Amino acid sequence: MEIKISVRNLIEFVHRYGDIISSSMGSSPSRMEEGTRAHVKIQKQRQKEDASYEKERYFKYSVQKEDMMFIVDGRADGIVPRSYIEEIKSTYMPLEELTEEYNFLHWAQVMFYGFMHMEEEELEEILLLLTYHNLETEISRTFERRYTIQELKTFVDQTIEEYLKFVREDIHWKEERNRSLKSLGFPFSRYREGQRDLAVDVYRTMRQGGKLFAKAPTGIGKTISTLFPAVKALGEGEADKIFYLTAKGTLKTVAEETMSILEKKGGQVKFLTLTSKEKICINDEVNCHPDHCEMAKGHYDRVNDCILAILKKEKRYTKEMIVAYAKEYRVCPFELSLDLAYFSDLIIGDYNYVFDPRVYLKRFFLDVKENYIFLVDEAHNLVDRARDMYSAELTKELLMEAKKAADKYSYLKRPLKKINEKFIDMRKALEERGGKHTYFGVSDDLVFLLKDFLQGFEIFQKEVQEEFEGREKIVDFFFAVNTFLNISELYDEGYVTYEETYGTNVRIKLFCVDPRDVLVEVFKRAKASVLFSATLSPMNYYFDVLGGEEGDFRRTLRSPFDKEKLRVFLDAAVDTRFSKREDSYTAIAENLERMASKKKGNYIAFFPSYKYMRDVYEAYEEKYGGTHEVYIQEPSLTEKEREDVLGLFYQEREKSFLAFMVLGGIFSEGIDLQGEALVGASVVSVGYPQVSYERDLIKEYFSKENCGFEYAYIYPGINRILQAAGRVIRSEEDEGMVLLMDLRYNWAQYKKLLPEEWLPLLPWAEFK
Repeated sequence: MEIKISVRNLIEFVHRYGDIISSSMGSSPSRMEEGTRAHVKIQKQRQKEDASYEKERYFKYSVQKEDMMFIVDGRADGIVPRSYIEEIKSTYMPLEELTEEYNFLHWAQVMFYGFMHMEEEELEEILLLLTYHNLETEISRTFERRYTIQELKTFVDQTIEEYLKFVREDIHWKEERNRSLKSLGFPFSRYREGQRDLAVDVYRTMRQGGKLFAKAPTGIGKTISTLFPAVKALGEGEADKIFYLTAKGTLKTVAEETMSILEKKGGQVKFLTLTSKEKICINDEVNCHPDHCEMAKGHYDRVNDCILAILKKEKRYTKEMIVAYAKEYRVCPFELSLDLAYFSDLIIGDYNYVFDPRVYLKRFFLDVKENYIFLVDEAHNLVDRARDMYSAELTKELLMEAKKAADKYSYLKRPLKKINEKFIDMRKALEERGGKHTYFGVSDDLVFLLKDFLQGFEIFQKEVQEEFEGREKIVDFFFAVNTFLNISELYDEGYVTYEETYGTNVRIKLFCVDPRDVLVEVFKRAKASVLFSATLSPMNYYFDVLGGEEGDFRRTLRSPFDKEKLRVFLDAAVDTRFSKREDSYTAIAENLERMASKKKGNYIAFFPSYKYMRDVYEAYEEKYGGTHEVYIQEPSLTEKEREDVLGLFYQEREKSFLAFMVLGGIFSEGIDLQGEALVGASVVSVGYPQVSYERDLIKEYFSKENCGFEYAYIYPGINRILQAAGRVIRSEEDEGMVLLMDLRYNWAQYKKLLPEEWLPLLPWAEFK
């Protein structure tokens, strides 16, 4: 068995120490660029001093440990062969404040490279250099240490042996896991129609690599049909780790329940559900500074002992277990969960842990050494989520709040003043253009000013540690700038930039109209990816915008349910087009009353907007108030309020229950109301997303391919319809009805997008 790890990851895991510092804001493109520039400067200087100096020298060290081959590799910043090796670090700290013992991790890296070189050249001793370059003063300071081969061999052996404590536990677990998965059979007595086909396609994709786009209707059992072949592939060595990615928390629960089913059948898989920092923090307020959180103070001194204890005792990593160990060892539960991801077979989490450039799990994806599997649940949601994740904006309002708070710090005040002047110029130009301006590209001038601010922010972080009113505003602007610059690095043909004024505010946004090319690159991090949904239709649309490539697989499966169990009606006399909506209220109210009165039960009426919903609700109450029990959805419900609403569908009643809800909202997908919990739904309109400037930019962008209106409005709208109607039939035993209200369903371009099992649509006049 081979165990591979980079020098940096090995050192940072074994030798980390001290506190979690909340002021560590991550690496912006500007900061990484400056660090690279510092490296290049020192490397050029060294080459002038000695022509034999080599930069970025690759090293690899292999050692047999029991029945495993341990392989460590990496690149040293600089080396003069047989003379010295150098590690270069950039900083804003005053060099006179740095001591030789400033950061042991820096020494540990160069010590490891020193040993690797001595092994290659059979040297007895070597000089190690640790050079710090101040990015503000452009001055460097170098510390030197000389080591013998025996000293460094002892250090390397101890480092590897410490890491092997964790590796041995992990290997022991994987042997047990693989034995259990080898004999694991499908956990149910039979496959549903289409279920075996999907599982076979998933397994084939795991082995061959690439992507599978699967439209799998409700009832096939998508979760088990993807997870079962994925864990089988894991046990056979076709994959090293599975990422099950969801858009909603309820879908994480379904994945967990599926893994529990496999566990009861003998399948042993360590799975971790990643919980956000806000939801797993054990303090009343999330503040990861060691002065405010005892878990953050000394976290890295204790966390490895905690991890080792978990590896020895636990077989699944639940939120409750993680919190319990975090309290016992006084470590941060969120950081602990991220570390446990290293030792998990399956990671269940939100899309952003893989796709979002701001928060994705860099520890796995910056230097991919393993075969990953991505299972993307409800993949239709990834289109708009990707647009959000790969877009970025700055506003004058956010800038002014930071500027006010930073007034007494000259290194912040100056760049913020310059950025504000840029916004003022922007506003003046927009006033002449009617308040909006769209173009392709990113302003070099703006990028320069934003990078200048980040330099000042680095100094601010080092010099100003105390909390004060307004600090949060400065940090908020930092994050916005950091994101803007990160996204500017991704900017390509799939983007447009727009500026706009609203009130006294000004916004500039890098808008990802077409996320395809960015997603193609993200999916390269995995050996295989499966994107599945009940509503991945039309397939060509999702294949296009979600990064489908030549050689990728597509599969469209039929519904396993008896067509007769879902009756789909159409009232084409209702015209819900925007100009006709006021004339539709009475007819819709009458249809809802007729639907709810025919059979006592629970019903949902879905609307394209809150306003339309409220207007029809008022018309319904005026004419039929008190006939049935009624609920109308409120915006921005908390998780508890959402659970209370779902509970309404399980109450005993003497009358029918009718819920007024919005399409595309939290109740139109991702919820299971089985059996009598929901017997019917009506869907008003063809589901268009709200008309907006950005939607029209999408339409304009794709119009060059003659599919602008379809990509911007029709296809997203139909997806909302399919999702909402899909709430009615959730199991083989369910029966129900759906009423579509819109004349456009009789138009060919809409009718061809409806599921085959819905057709022909039944005339509403025949509803009995």
